[in-house]
Amino acid sequence: MAILQVLILLLIGSLTALCVWGYRHYGRKLRTLEKSLLKATQKHSDKDAQNPHHDSRWEATEDKLRSYLKLMDTLINTIPNPIYFKDAEGVYQGCNRVFSKQILGLTRDRIIGAHPDDLPAQIPPDLATVYQKEERRMVEKGEFHTFEAPVQCADGERRDYLFSLAPVLDHQEGFTGSVAVLSDLTDKNRAAQDRIRKEKLEGVLETAGAVCHEFNQPLQALSGYTEMLALQLAGREAHTFIEKLTTQIERMRDITDHLQGITRYETTEYAGNTKIIDLYKASEKD
Repeated sequence: MAILQVLILLLIGSLTALCVWGYRHYGRKLRTLEKSLLKATQKHSDKDAQNPHHDSRWEATEDKLRSYLKLMDTLINTIPNPIYFKDAEGVYQGCNRVFSKQILGLTRDRIIGAHPDDLPAQIPPDLATVYQKEERRMVEKGEFHTFEAPVQCADGERRDYLFSLAPVLDHQEGFTGSVAVLSDLTDKNRAAQDRIRKEKLEGVLETAGAVCHEFNQPLQALSGYTEMLALQLAGREAHTFIEKLTTQIERMRDITDHLQGITRYETTEYAGNTKIIDLYKASEKD
């Protein structure tokens, strides 16, 4: 029993000595580290003391950066075209005031960080699908891409726009996002459509004039011969057919009157997949 107590006392003494040694050992390392840190701090302080303009140069650099960013923001907001930026996931990262005010009708802080799918009231799903499809084409091409598509503006009107998309690449040529510039083509497209309709109307008027000119003389002859037959066949059974023939001749005369009265280009569906001139809508007589 006594031997066991002695052994326990020896074990406790050994552990205590080991702990004291470890404490002193790591204490020395800690003091060495503290001294190194103090020397580094002092060296940094001495360097700053030798370079009193260090802080002022840093502040000047910050001022230049802020001025540059302000200039870029001013420039992008001066451009009359709507502009926006997206990251690789299609999330808006920036835009100018024209895009935020005239296109989406939202403040920029509500646009930045949002995905088009998050703004269904401003970007209807059918239009969002078109935009995303074209953006994928740009990524596949890896270069500048343009396309025309309607845009629902803040006033609720859908207008035609030309999208000019360009990929944004990092220093390793990796795709990180895209930038888009929009150009309003609505007035140009409407003018082009009006010009096409005018050209078509001119062609219709020329054809209608030729038809009426060639049609009038035989139509007058038919009308005269029909009147003579009606007089000779008065009271006979054939007189009924003469009256029907007269009705059809009058109908033909009405058609030529409408041809001569065409003032606009109006069409109607015919035989399923064909369009013909709608004489009654195109004529000023109605």
